Amino acid sequence: MKKILVVDDELDVAELLKIFINSMGYEADVFLSCEESIDAVMKNKYWMVFCDYMMPWATGDKIFYKMREIDSELVKRFVMITGAVLNERLDEFVKKEYVKVIKKPFRLDEIKNIIEEFEKIEGRE
Repeated sequence: MKKILVVDDELDVAELLKIFINSMGYEADVFLSCEESIDAVMKNKYWMVFCDYMMPWATGDKIFYKMREIDSELVKRFVMITGAVLNERLDEFVKKEYVKVIKKPFRLDEIKNIIEEFEKIEGRE
């Protein structure tokens, strides 16, 4: 079973994602802090990441770069979740690293579509 990492400081959002991802047949691990999520990537093999961009202790781009040092394959399936409407730093990061972005509030079909898209891409590689 493929493992998906969810990093979000909003417990209700993180838990909703976990329940939905698990219902799709994946195993979701949820972490509310950067440190815990980085530790988890060092100890586990994850297939994909959903990460909030604006958190009190780190931004999603910093988490991306830390995770890339540990597992460069994982960050090929890194999805940023954000409530930010205009954010130049995020826009530059997304263009540079080719990261997918989901805007809050999101719909669950957006989550499903991105997971399915990554599955199709992996099937072609």
